[in-house]
Amino acid sequence: MTIVPLETLQANASYDPQTGLVHVAYRGELGADVTHAVYDWLNELYAAIGVNPICGQIFDFRKVTVFMDDNLQAARRASKFINIRVDTTRIPVALLVSEFFQEEILLFGMRIGHDHARKRIVWSEQDALNFIIEWRETHLMTEG
Repeated sequence: MTIVPLETLQANASYDPQTGLVHVAYRGELGADVTHAVYDWLNELYAAIGVNPICGQIFDFRKVTVFMDDNLQAARRASKFINIRVDTTRIPVALLVSEFFQEEILLFGMRIGHDHARKRIVWSEQDALNFIIEWRETHLMTEG
């Protein structure tokens, strides 16, 4: 089954069935409309393939210049809505940043604390991949 990637002016999203990774890359001013488009795409992905084939997600914020006020609230709501409908607790999420302001917005605006083991802010693609691999080894191996 081919999953059509999302391509908008401010976001691209794709799923790689070979690696099981979802890649979302944002750029420019990030508003609620962009967030809704990405989460709608994720909903379609989950409906098409379920969550089991997904090994991890990388959300790349490195090219974001502004986080609009409506975006943070929209992201929290959309994430909560997905989590109610779909069990995403087995999917680690790496949030890729390149600036401290991006990290601060994600930490406080999205309420991502140190106790939130499934989501981590990272500073490189390699750190994102390492986090996903380590999280899966630690959390999924202990389930069986």
